[in-house]
Amino acid sequence: MLSLAALELRHLAPPPPAPTLRWSEGELERLERARELLATRMDRDITLAWLCASVGMNEHRLKQGFRSVFGTTPQRMLLELRMRRAWALLETGCQVAQAGWQVGYAHPSNFSAAFTRFFGRSPKSVFGRRSG
Repeated sequence: MLSLAALELRHLAPPPPAPTLRWSEGELERLERARELLATRMDRDITLAWLCASVGMNEHRLKQGFRSVFGTTPQRMLLELRMRRAWALLETGCQVAQAGWQVGYAHPSNFSAAFTRFFGRSPKSVFGRRSG
């Protein structure tokens, strides 16, 4: 009976804190460089393998670093950067297809679907509507 109660209490107790990951100055610089590459090359096809090779980190450590330091994954950060840039382009009157190309989408329909999924509204609904 007592061991059963102990098992139940163990399930109610908060989980132990996750081990704190330590990042060297060099790793932090490489993670920042990876973020810069995502922001400055969003118009290109960016693969995780290319990003890892470009900054000199293995895939596991890069993903771990993004989650720990930036609170997201490299793929999610790239999507967010692309969508926010596309929104800004559309607000200033950039055509939907052109905005898609400028943020790395080869096909306007793929861009429109991704934009709608991300923001819950179509790119056409943002076109030329600069918010002040």
